Amino acid sequence: MMKQLLFGLTLAAITASAAAQDRVFALAPAGEVDSSLLARVQAYLEENSTVAVRLAPAVPSEPGQNLEQIGRIAAMSMESNDHGIIVLARSTLDQPQGVCLPDDRFGVLNLARLEVGADAARIERRAGQEGLRVMSMLLGMAPCPFPLCVLVGYDQLEDLDEMSGNFCPPCLDRFERVARKAGLRIMEPPRPDSNEAAVAEELPAGEPATPDVPAAQEPEAPAQTPDAAAPVAADPAPPAE
Repeated sequence: MMKQLLFGLTLAAITASAAAQDRVFALAPAGEVDSSLLARVQAYLEENSTVAVRLAPAVPSEPGQNLEQIGRIAAMSMESNDHGIIVLARSTLDQPQGVCLPDDRFGVLNLARLEVGADAARIERRAGQEGLRVMSMLLGMAPCPFPLCVLVGYDQLEDLDEMSGNFCPPCLDRFERVARKAGLRIMEPPRPDSNEAAVAEELPAGEPATPDVPAAQEPEAPAQTPDAAAPVAADPAPPAE
């Protein structure tokens, strides 16, 4: 009986620990937002933050709503394992570029402003940069004074294009540390293909995994013709007596 009780407590502790490390950020659209853009921004955020980001259903919105109203509706739609929600909203130019309320666990980005003077790749980068900034604020991180960091302060939209697209190394370390403490799921780097790993183990250290290439054969010397033969030296004359 005691063994069964201990086993049950251990299993419960393991389950609780796994659940505690399974929190994620949610990313949702509001209004007319291209699904491929949403997927690319999700990939950008996961790659540069190392934490899991799930795609959430669209947030219901109506014309005339401000970003804070959209964000509060989004926050009410969060699932139990969502640490916070980031919304890509199709708003208007009279609305700010973004709003983030950490206490209410949401941030909303205004695509109408992020798209100004930008092509598709730049829009994706701007949304990814602002998404990283929102994620860091939802984890309680402060701005960074280092110019080559996505968390540095800026004044104009165009400044985003000159800034770094990701965290500086100290901020990335801090982000991962507070993310783990908050129970967020950390994305593991992809493992190498098993066949490639087996080939790498068989090769001696320092040798690249390249296919065998037959050695080049020495070219045969061309056959000489009589005209091309080397001249034969004449026999030396006998010494004079």
